[in-house]
Amino acid sequence: MRFKIGMLIKLLALFAAVLAPCVSLNGDDTKWIRNPDVVYVGTAYDVVSKMLHMAQPKKGDVVYDLGCGDARILVLAAQKYGCRGMGYDIDPERVGASRENVKRNKVENLVQIFQADIFTLDLSEADVIPIYLLPEMNRKLLPQFEKMKPGSRIVCHNYDLEEIVADKSVTIISNEDNASHTLSLYTTPLKLKK
Repeated sequence: MRFKIGMLIKLLALFAAVLAPCVSLNGDDTKWIRNPDVVYVGTAYDVVSKMLHMAQPKKGDVVYDLGCGDARILVLAAQKYGCRGMGYDIDPERVGASRENVKRNKVENLVQIFQADIFTLDLSEADVIPIYLLPEMNRKLLPQFEKMKPGSRIVCHNYDLEEIVADKSVTIISNEDNASHTLSLYTTPLKLKK
């Protein structure tokens, strides 16, 4: 009996350690983890649409949004492509805005939002990752990107994956902000520049 209780305690501790990086947002369980690495800047909707188009998501694909902001990418992926979405943000305010947007657009059955530090995540289940992060953050994510399954797609907005060969890059002018946006598509396994 003592062995079973000890084993149960160890299993519970392991379970808690695995779930610690991600706090599920089924309730109001957000908390302050640390300061965000960037200030939230929402991507123009026409740029979001082009990013997803470049990634060619299919129904059943899993889209991860790292620093999901208001979940606009995940909402569009769910509505237009039938994709499941996993949104991650460290900022409790952004998490709340994402949850509200998911609910307002009635895609709760496909999209989940979690509060987490993106640098602690296992990205191996992602099929598509659209990102709008600073170059140093992209560099820091490279070891996680390397563990993604073959054929997964990453689309970077304005800041590419330095040292990695893009499959395709395009520059578009947004109808919303009249600004130029460069988008780069990468497919795993990533190919180093020579």
